[in-house]
Amino acid sequence: TPEERMRTFSSYDQPCRDLSDGWCNVANKDMVPGTVQVTAAYHKGNLVYAYSGDRNAELGKSWRGAILNNAENIFDLCTAHKGVPPEPTSNNYPGLSFDKSNPGVYTGNCDTDTYPSSNDCRWENCQLPSSIFSSTSHVQMTVAIYLC
Repeated sequence: TPEERMRTFSSYDQPCRDLSDGWCNVANKDMVPGTVQVTAAYHKGNLVYAYSGDRNAELGKSWRGAILNNAENIFDLCTAHKGVPPEPTSNNYPGLSFDKSNPGVYTGNCDTDTYPSSNDCRWENCQLPSSIFSSTSHVQMTVAIYLC
């Protein structure tokens, strides 16, 4: 089910030292202060896009918590779907995956992992600009959610 496949691992505490750790998580997100939620994507440390929204009360409780309420574009270098905020989507792996192509559709497409057929889909909805990397897709990607 999408609920199970998009679980947020809220009970796991993996310190966030830097984005090269592979993955990190702050447990008990409801205890973290802040009213603004930001979803940002990076390629090898280079910011590619960042969108903010009102803090979602479901963050850390449900995959729906990754939906940005009243989303606003902070920064977007994508050459495709520029201006479309990332939203959680059903994916092939446990955890959250995002899509930048189909607003409001949480069970299709992908931009951050693989399709069920195991075809890499990283950056497909965004298409990296040549100023970031020579390949537009299927290369390293890090997505982070911040609370401010």
